[in-house]
Amino acid sequence: SALNASPVPIEEIFAWYRGSLDVHPIATSMVTGGILAFFGDFIAQKANASSPDDKYDPTRAASLVSFDVVYRASQCALFPEIVKLCDGRHLGSILPMADLSGDLHNLAVLEQTLTNQFAVIPFFYYPVFFTLTGFAQGLSAKASLERAQTTIVPLLKRNWLFWIPVQYFQFGYVEEQLQIPFLCVAGLAWTFILSATAGSAQTSQKELTTAAATPTIETASKPLVGTNVPTHIVQTAKNKSSAEEAAVEDRRLKL
Repeated sequence: SALNASPVPIEEIFAWYRGSLDVHPIATSMVTGGILAFFGDFIAQKANASSPDDKYDPTRAASLVSFDVVYRASQCALFPEIVKLCDGRHLGSILPMADLSGDLHNLAVLEQTLTNQFAVIPFFYYPVFFTLTGFAQGLSAKASLERAQTTIVPLLKRNWLFWIPVQYFQFGYVEEQLQIPFLCVAGLAWTFILSATAGSAQTSQKELTTAAATPTIETASKPLVGTNVPTHIVQTAKNKSSAEEAAVEDRRLKL
């Protein structure tokens, strides 16, 4: 009977998934990334809710899932080329202590990791992220650019701290067919970080009202992406900040 049916063994599920990767590698990677991105954002939204009344934002979730799906497809094309081009000889030629007559594996893994993290991530990954999620959440091109300028530095720092060791392990010790699924699983944690840090392109209406009604030095120093706070209010706060800083410096010089 159905009640007495034994659960499907993990080995069978894994075998089915491997078969799907063999037949449909790009589609399988895209679906895997999209599902895990959804759960990562869902956890982030719930964990960062300021009150029980905060509603789940499906537009924010859809933007992150769409981005992850697009990026997983690009990884299927990029990773084989990175592995092919970064074979360890480039680093070996500039590192005098490297033994080129021996195994180039570790140098190749390091090359592949550095190429992905310092070329693909800042010049492809994040431009696509800010463009796609900004468009999906209704931002103008200017507002998307301001959002990127505000968050790109802390995001890159978090990205490198999290992904450099993960990708070194991926390139060095995970078989090629399973590399993108491995990154999708690791990406569950990363999507939580990404969503919590820069997932929402909009500022809450309550924050906008407070910022517009009581401009402060702090609100003037932090760009309000996607807001309609009048320019003269922000400028007044900035002028106030500059005047106070000048007064402090003047007092310091007189001491």
